[in-house]
Amino acid sequence: MKRSLSLVVCLFGSISLAFGLDTLWTGERLPPLVRMVRAYGGNDERLPPILVVSSQGSQGISALGSSSLTVELDVASSVPPDLLAVLQHCTAEWDADPNPFVLDPTASRAVVLDWQLAPPQSRYYTYRAKLRIPSTTLKVPVGGNWKVLFFEIGSERRPLAEARFFAIEPAADCRLDVFTDFYQPRRNAAPSARILEAVVSNVRGYTDGQVTTAVFYRMQRWNQPYRASGTRLASGSSLSLRTTPTMTSGMVGGIKRFRIEGLPCENDYRRLDVQNVGLFPRSTTPVRLPLADVRRRGQFGLWSTPEAALITSDVSPLDDEYVPIEFILDPEGVPVRDEDVFVVGSMNSWQPTREWMMSYDSTQRLYRLRQWVRRGQHAYMYGTGTLDADTGTIRNLSFEEFEGNNSASGQTFLALIYARSLSAGGYDTIIAACSSAAL
Repeated sequence: MKRSLSLVVCLFGSISLAFGLDTLWTGERLPPLVRMVRAYGGNDERLPPILVVSSQGSQGISALGSSSLTVELDVASSVPPDLLAVLQHCTAEWDADPNPFVLDPTASRAVVLDWQLAPPQSRYYTYRAKLRIPSTTLKVPVGGNWKVLFFEIGSERRPLAEARFFAIEPAADCRLDVFTDFYQPRRNAAPSARILEAVVSNVRGYTDGQVTTAVFYRMQRWNQPYRASGTRLASGSSLSLRTTPTMTSGMVGGIKRFRIEGLPCENDYRRLDVQNVGLFPRSTTPVRLPLADVRRRGQFGLWSTPEAALITSDVSPLDDEYVPIEFILDPEGVPVRDEDVFVVGSMNSWQPTREWMMSYDSTQRLYRLRQWVRRGQHAYMYGTGTLDADTGTIRNLSFEEFEGNNSASGQTFLALIYARSLSAGGYDTIIAACSSAAL
């Protein structure tokens, strides 16, 4: 007997599972569709996903960090999927750490069982899982960069999604200073830039040679690291537009400095508030924003924010769904001819992908994108870059074209200090973390 499958044809040109049986009439089972994954400190969406761990290497307290983390995973599936969460230790560059001794073999894998049903009217996701770290089955024994990889049980070759977080073993004090600098923009933008300098002191249990690296992030943008190690030029990330000069001093008088120069100021983020059900009703018809977005050239708008986090705390559980939005960007008669245009923000964890690339309407001379956005307060910007058709990655991501560059931007930066631990076969741990908002 043939079994039917209820499908909703998305307004973005793809087919998305809504409700119904998750088998085709051939009996083939469809994998769950991951809609969003994110991690944050404790129960506060604004806190960075930094976990404070107690180990033999930790000798103090940290000004940043939480005793626990929350990981959220939204999926579309007709039944709660059989997913496995696996912890993976990584290097400062987010490469998998091959050292098996940094994992607790009894507490590095967990079957995801705590599923919550989406609101009845939801058309984009059906279940949400919330994981707490640490837990009985997920424990973080050492510091460093970590990933939570989600696999479908029985198909564990390729993860369906990943969430990134940090673990700190406090063993030093840290201060982040932000100064004004200049750089050479590729496009017509102000040359204002930042110098970020992390000052590390009171290092306990590690020598100068072991304290090797500082990695800087714009807060909440964990896919765009800027690494300072040694005196060489370091590429900010695979998404970064340019290399940036870095400097690392030796430990003098018990103080060591890590500096990165020429980092574009960017601009405060555009703000999108989709909490109001009256303005953004429950529908499968995309809601077009009241006015088309335009080039800001560095100016601040009425709807802007320096914070990059997604805030959903004011959304009631009955309204905690996704709504279809149509983003409209007016290039003012000057479309970008040599690069692609993307919507990048808290709605996609600040990670541009093929699904968030805008199309250019040559008739109306506008960029358009229809996508589902979770109810809440979002921060976003329009970026340019080049989509690699083979790998699906974005090269040379930049926000100069449509956002401009403003030295008054109040974005918050984070610095993480890494040291080489000699225990457990050797691994890179985080011994200090500090943050500072640009003034």
